[in-house]
Amino acid sequence: MLIQKLDDKCLSSLKKLASFALLVILTVSLLTIGGCSRPTQSNTSAPAPPSTGAKNASITADPNPIQVCDGSGTGVTKLTWSSVGPGVVEMHVNSPSGDLLARTGANGMATTGNWVKDGMIFYLQDVTNGKPLTPENTLATITLKTTSVGCQ
Repeated sequence: MLIQKLDDKCLSSLKKLASFALLVILTVSLLTIGGCSRPTQSNTSAPAPPSTGAKNASITADPNPIQVCDGSGTGVTKLTWSSVGPGVVEMHVNSPSGDLLARTGANGMATTGNWVKDGMIFYLQDVTNGKPLTPENTLATITLKTTSVGCQ
């Protein structure tokens, strides 16, 4: 009789352990499957912007596209940038070593004159500790557009 009770307790413990083991196996399986999935690209035919090896930096332009209604093909915009890491950055026009628009700390902004043309690219360069103006030190780029849409 005593053996019967011990066997029943043992069997009950084993059943609880089996449920726990099954739960662990299912959890690990789901985590593995979830880790193997990857997001799908929605538009693989879109042209890629110039590669800069993005380094925790971004540039925005307001407006972009720039409305040009006077026939000159040029306009004005305000650029705003932020970066994480660099102590000093510069904004250059048309190439990493092109004309200097601004020199600031990690974050900044500048308003252009009425000389921005369609397709003009601005380069945010890390110049901390005298780094050279090379593609390797480009933190981010932005390509500006102009438009006559909405002009009368």
